[in-house]
Parts: sequence; structure tokens; C-alpha cells
Amino acid sequence: MKVKQRMAIHRLGFLFPLRFRLALVFIGTLTLGVLVGMTGARSARAAAAQTYVVQVGAANISNTALLQFAPGSLKVHRGDTVTWVINGFHNVHIGATKPVDLIIAPDVNGKPLPQMNPQIAFPYGPKSGSAYQGGEAGSGLALPMPGSPPPSPAYSLVIDMKPGTSIAYLCDIHPGMAGSLTVVEDSETIPGPTEVAVQAAVEFGASSGAASQAALKLEAEGTHITPSTNGKTTVQMGQDVGRAAILEFFPYVTVIKAGESVTWKFGESAVEPHTVSIPPLRGQEVSPIPQEGKPPILAAGPALAPMTQSGTTIKNGDTFSSGMLVPVPGQLPTFTLTFADPGVYPYVCNAHAGMNGVVVVLAK
Repeated sequence: MKVKQRMAIHRLGFLFPLRFRLALVFIGTLTLGVLVGMTGARSARAAAAQTYVVQVGAANISNTALLQFAPGSLKVHRGDTVTWVINGFHNVHIGATKPVDLIIAPDVNGKPLPQMNPQIAFPYGPKSGSAYQGGEAGSGLALPMPGSPPPSPAYSLVIDMKPGTSIAYLCDIHPGMAGSLTVVEDSETIPGPTEVAVQAAVEFGASSGAASQAALKLEAEGTHITPSTNGKTTVQMGQDVGRAAILEFFPYVTVIKAGESVTWKFGESAVEPHTVSIPPLRGQEVSPIPQEGKPPILAAGPALAPMTQSGTTIKNGDTFSSGMLVPVPGQLPTFTLTFADPGVYPYVCNAHAGMNGVVVVLAK
């Protein structure tokens, strides 16, 4: 049995203050023009093969995750190297036509065992640094394992395909996160690695700026403090804007009376999964189960496993967790809690560090 599930756990990445990020679009575009004007794109094939860098996702200081490859498209000559730098909880699935399920649940001893799909978690196909001559390949996740050295966030392939070949790739974890590269004739003029790096910054800057504007608009509309209506209130889990996901609860503060309920829901365009949990659990997304002669089974860990059913009544001092709530087109899950006692109830998303909110419960 398969369980379709997407999750994202974002670490430090594209760290720029708001005003800097908004200016980045203009500065990056200007810089790109200056660089091309000064150096030009490299004409024909360079004397030595070139190495191009594609950024795989990013995060910034305003709780925004950028779910994109940057640059989104790339031209290379045969023999050039492409290095994908993985920033956060992403993978690179080369030659894919559609993403595979992140979580699978095969039967183990007669019971389903939810676990991370090894096709996503572990690399396969050509090893990093070797030649790519077609077919499917996977980078695996840059996911630390107990007792193992930290994995490299970079996955490199020497492109050994004939001119005219287009190669598509995607992130299995985030629907719509895709990129491509095209192998061109040695005689064709294409941008060099420096110009490509600047273009990546421009693309990230555009997405980040749009997300920041959307977050400011939501905050200006007063969505960070909301009282209940008729004994019920809702909280939106994040906001998706283009290829960016705003990792905040809207409102940040919800005020209700004892005995009333709160329902957490997704926006209509949601692609990013979340949890509603207390206490916070970090570094417990998976619980590895060793296998002799094989990679470990990456069973779902306590940070992502459901602990509390929707509709449960919570009292002072109780812990709770929705587990991973995953938006699927046409099927957006919700999670509801009723709060019995007056008090202050902080909560977090265990999938995204820094994403938190609070429910204030007043006496009747």
C-alpha cells in the first residue's frame, strides 16, 4: 500500500534581509547585463570543459522556502559538468516524467510500515562525478544518518550526450519543482558559469520578492491576531506564491474562549505540507531501522507521525501533533482541536523550523 505524501524540512539557505532581497532582482539583472557586456557569453566550446552550478531550492530569513531549481533551464556543451547544490529537503531526479511517492508503506510482519521511499532517500544511477549518458538517476537526500558522516549536498554529472538532447529533472518531494538542460553544438554561443550563477540569483530574487510582498499583505490585513466567530475559528497553514512557500501560520495569534475550537487548513494553491504540534521535535523526522547488507529502512519518525486525532479536546499541559498534513489537489486536509481550559497554547510545525503560532484561550 502506498501513501502519497509530500514533506519539506528546510535548513539554512538563501539568507538575505527583506530589503536586500527586494533589491536583488534589480541588482542581479543589472549585474547580468554588465557581465555579458564585459565578457560576453563564451563563444563555441571553451578550451576546457566548464562546470555549471544549479541551485536546488533555498530558504531565507523571512520564513520563505523557494521551491525551484535556479536557473530553471540551462545550456551546456557535451563534456561540461553540471553540479546540483541541494539546499534543504530536496532531491534531484534526472530523466523523470513524474515524481515518485515520498512515503511508501509496505507490509512488514503483516502490518504496513510507513517509510521514506528509498528511491528518493538514496542515490542511484551514475555516481556523483561520473558521466551521464541517459536514463534515470537520483541524487538521494542530503539527510544526516545516525553514525554516518554528513552527506554531501552536491551531486555532479559530466554530461555525455549528443547535441540536441534535452534532459529534464525534478524534485520528487515538491510538486511542480522542475528544471531542464539542453546539450548544444560546440559552435553555439552560450552563457558561461558566471552568467549562469547571476541568473540563478535573479530568479531566486524574483520569487523571494513576490513572497515577501504577499506576506506583508497578509500581515497588513490583520491576519496575525484573530478572535473566534460563533465558537469556531480557522488558521491557515502557510501561503504558496508561485514557486515560493511562506512558512507561517495565519493568524499567528488566535483568541478563543474555553470550549471553543480551532481548525487548521490549507490555502487553495497549497503544495507545502505542515504539522500542528507541541512540543517541537527536531532531528526526529526518520527512525532508521538497520538492514544487513542494505541501506537502513527510514521509518517515519515521531516528528512527522500523527499523535492526535482531529476533533480531540485539549486540556492544559496536553501535548498534541497532527502528524504530516499533506495537500493534494482537490483534497486539502484539515485538523481541528477543541480547547477545554483557559491558557496559552503555543504550537509549531515540526517540518519547518521557525514556523509557529499560539492559541490564547480565555475564560468563558
